[in-house]
Order: sequence, then C-alpha cells, then structure tokens
Amino acid sequence: MKRRIWRLIILIAALALASGCAQTAPTAESTPELSDDPLLSFTGEVENQLALSMTNLHGMDVVDKTIEHPKDGDQIYTGIMLSTLLDEAQPSDDAILTFTAVDAYSVDMPVSDAEACADCMVAFYDQDSLRLVMPGFGSSFWVKDLVSIEAK
Repeated sequence: MKRRIWRLIILIAALALASGCAQTAPTAESTPELSDDPLLSFTGEVENQLALSMTNLHGMDVVDKTIEHPKDGDQIYTGIMLSTLLDEAQPSDDAILTFTAVDAYSVDMPVSDAEACADCMVAFYDQDSLRLVMPGFGSSFWVKDLVSIEAK
C-alpha cells in the first residue's frame, strides 16, 4: 500500500514538472499587433504620396544596422532605409525635405543630402513610434517620434 502511495506521489510530481516545462503558443495578448493606422506620411512635391502604417513599414525591406549616435555611441537600429522611402515617394530632385515629429519639432534637409546618406534610416522606436537615424549629421537631425516627411 505504501509503495502505491509513493508511486502515485512520484507520478503526480513528474506530471506537475512536465506540465510546468511545456511551452505554450503565444496568445493574442502576448503577441503585439501591428497597427494599420497611418503612422508616417510622405507628402508634398512627390510622385507618390505615402501614408504608411506600422504594418506597411514592417512589410518593406527591414534592416538591422549598427550606427553611431552622436551622443550615445554605437547603437543597433532596426527599420527602413531612408533611400527605400525616397525611392517609393520619388520627391523632386531640388526639393527640401522637412522631417516632423509628433510634437511639431522639424528639421529641413535638401533631398540630395538625404539621397547621399547611405546609412540614414527610419527606425522602429518603442512599439509604435519611429525615429529618424541620421549618421554623419548632428543630433538635431535625429528626429524622435517622426510622423511626416514633406518635400517642398
């Protein structure tokens, strides 16, 4: 009788351990949903006006790059190359690009400078924000919470 009880206890303990080690599939609550709401617009003197959601951006050619931030040193950024967005929107050659943040902070740059920057990118920042990453430019060009690019 004592052996049966011990076997039962060992079996229950083994089942409890096995169930605790089992992997569960991610649930809808644990997997972040990408928004279909426009997050970034590219407007103005362009061939193609863009209104891009996080889903649209993640569907583009996403890259990881180690880039030196002017104040924080080497950082790994994940996002879309600025050249990809320029190719999609096709701004006029002599346009000035205005990059604007959600708080209305903005910075201007000739499209030729943006095209010449091989490592410039729009990086994913937090879960639902974008950051303009501009190696070789001062920190004032690194726009946090980027929401629009306008070609003037």
